[in-house]
Amino acid sequence: MFLLPYAICIAAYIWVGTKAWRTNNMISKITALAFVAGGLGYTLYKLVRTIGNITTSDDFEFVIIIIMVFVLFFASIAIAVGEPEKK
Repeated sequence: MFLLPYAICIAAYIWVGTKAWRTNNMISKITALAFVAGGLGYTLYKLVRTIGNITTSDDFEFVIIIIMVFVLFFASIAIAVGEPEKK
C-alpha cells in the first residue's frame, strides 16, 4: 500500500513524458518535459524521504497523487498547445 501511489505517479510521468517527447513544437516539448521532470523529481524526493517508514506506515499518499494530477494537467495543456489542430 505504501509504494502504490509512487508507482502510479512514476508510470504516469513516464507515459506523459513519452507523449511530450514526440511533440513537434519545441517550446511545447520543453515546457511539458519541464513539468514532467519537476513532478518526477518531487515524487522521487518524497519517496526517498519516506522510504524509512515503509515498514511502519500504512498511510496512502493522497497528496502525491493530487500533485501528480495538477502537474500532468499542465503538461498535457502544453502538449496540446503544440499539436496542430486536426480537421
